[in-house]
Amino acid sequence: MHHLPKSKLMKTLKTLILLAALPVLAAAQTKEQALQSIKDRKGWYIGAGLYYADLTTHWKYEQTSPATGVPFFDASQGFGHEESRTLITLGIERKSIFGTPALRDGIFVNHYDYNGNYRGTEYTPIYNFVDFDFGADVLIGPTGKTYAHWLDTDEPISSGGLSAGASAYIRMSWQFILSPKLRFTPFSVAIGGQYLHIKNNGDGSAPSPLLKDFNYDQGWNENLSTLYLSVGTLGIETGSLSITPEVRVLTLSAASTSLKPARIIGDVQKESNPTLISVGVKVLKKF
Repeated sequence: MHHLPKSKLMKTLKTLILLAALPVLAAAQTKEQALQSIKDRKGWYIGAGLYYADLTTHWKYEQTSPATGVPFFDASQGFGHEESRTLITLGIERKSIFGTPALRDGIFVNHYDYNGNYRGTEYTPIYNFVDFDFGADVLIGPTGKTYAHWLDTDEPISSGGLSAGASAYIRMSWQFILSPKLRFTPFSVAIGGQYLHIKNNGDGSAPSPLLKDFNYDQGWNENLSTLYLSVGTLGIETGSLSITPEVRVLTLSAASTSLKPARIIGDVQKESNPTLISVGVKVLKKF
């Protein structure tokens, strides 16, 4: 398969985004109406979101020698879990936390030919601005599964369990004013903190005697405290409604677990940082 060079691919991507957005952006109204649209954005919003999260955790313990005839896995070498969760968020957000932002009446658009060669820059009169928001969420996960692939099986070791947590963030978004009541957010980025408590019910279908030996069948809890980055694209704000698709990626983290396999001594040790990525959409309404 033929692959575009990275630099040419980025140029092509930028061009496609601008070509897709500019016909709609041309519908922007007068400068006075654009300024009013910015002012209308400011305020408090409440709403909900739906996310799908994938995460991994990895643990190791000190352990005693195995008893005769008892299945054995060297837990001191570490073992990991792969988990999936559906998360529902209920949150509040304050838009324009630094006041009414300054309006820009255009952007510089770079032009390229079909071969990716630079052909010049043009200043396009499109009303746009950058704004900052602050928000906080409560997270609830009613469903999800957990796997331990070190068992050499694709069957889950836990078929469910309630998850719960909370997050807070600051978001920067690039806003284009399409009309007095319609704004487009091609890009936004947020940084925030998130805590997630994951309860595993231990009701798994993986066919291994180690499920009982590791006390998986009794159920266990895992906790993740994370600093994350969020990237949002193709967001829409219409009047008092805000719709923001986003991807959250864990950056720094700490984790703990209540899992205590049989024949293990000492405290649990986290061998490597957990990972977490979630994809979803948030819908907020001004009040």
